[in-house]
Amino acid sequence: MNKTEYHTRIKKVQTFIGDHHMDGFLVTDPVNINYLSGFTGDEGLLLITDQTAYLISDARFQVELMTQTITDYRITSDYFQTACQLFEEDHLVAVGFEASISYHDYDYLDENSVADIVPTENVIESLRAVKSDAEIQNLKKAAALAKQGYARLLTEILKPGFSEKEVADRFDFEMRRLGADKASFDPIIATGIDNTVKPHSVNSTRKIQIGDLILVDYGYFYQGYTFDVTRVCGMGVQSPEIHRLTAAVQDALLETMQMVAPGLPVSALWQKANDVLQIYHLDQYFTHGIGHGIGRSIHEMPTLSYRSDEPLQAGQVITIEPGVYVPGVGGIRLENDLLVTANGFENLTDFDLGLTEL
Repeated sequence: MNKTEYHTRIKKVQTFIGDHHMDGFLVTDPVNINYLSGFTGDEGLLLITDQTAYLISDARFQVELMTQTITDYRITSDYFQTACQLFEEDHLVAVGFEASISYHDYDYLDENSVADIVPTENVIESLRAVKSDAEIQNLKKAAALAKQGYARLLTEILKPGFSEKEVADRFDFEMRRLGADKASFDPIIATGIDNTVKPHSVNSTRKIQIGDLILVDYGYFYQGYTFDVTRVCGMGVQSPEIHRLTAAVQDALLETMQMVAPGLPVSALWQKANDVLQIYHLDQYFTHGIGHGIGRSIHEMPTLSYRSDEPLQAGQVITIEPGVYVPGVGGIRLENDLLVTANGFENLTDFDLGLTEL
């Protein structure tokens, strides 16, 4: 990311604090600190004032801090004490802080800050929800890795006799070899009736058998941005009922995707998927949400809650993931990552949506 983009992001925070009658904002979430400044250290604070910004961290990150051109910096072993000193030196009156702060750190600020401290929620996350062109390019490259990895999984990794854990380990190695930085969560390889009916199955020592249904859920980072994809396949021919479930979930996904456009209330997405599954008499087996935003984190804004009338915005990247989990039969979930565009959407993970029988 270039320096201009970081400056633009910090300016947006400065506009926020001005609009909300504050003169400072303390960022504590490492992902948000990196998003605003490019700082890669895993510990520290970012204090943004109406005039400047300070990175506060310790000597382990001295070289990176000294080469910072986005912010000023302070090297210290006591982050919050230094932040409070800066409140006083810069004559700050009201400083916002992130809801993710620990109670211990909040208590210290409450006792030692000369400025009023103001709780906020999802300030930086709301900025992160709408992606820049550079971020979208990274997300597209991450999504391209999803396609490559799934092809390798089907042709080279999924074999009878390998356990779920063994397949997950081999798949993780292959994704990194293809260029992924790291997994955004442990890849899920759920096999057979009992494991695929669990929406978040844990990889076990169960070995793949001929006839197994296999659900694969995976996400990997590329240059700080992640995809999130779920696909299903079968080790051999699957039953007519599994094909029916797959067709139902596929219809729910595709019809829900077609609704995606700026201004659409996010609650409409879950409702559409549920309506489609109801036609198949499967809505009672749809037991989770319809999706979420993705980007710097595997789960970020917007939250696609059936209770929310928040409108989609152009530039958001979301994942849509309907699923049904039928005891005694099996579980099917399919998931695509979508960029909300000015006129609708772009499917970033447009590959192998059907039930592949190996």
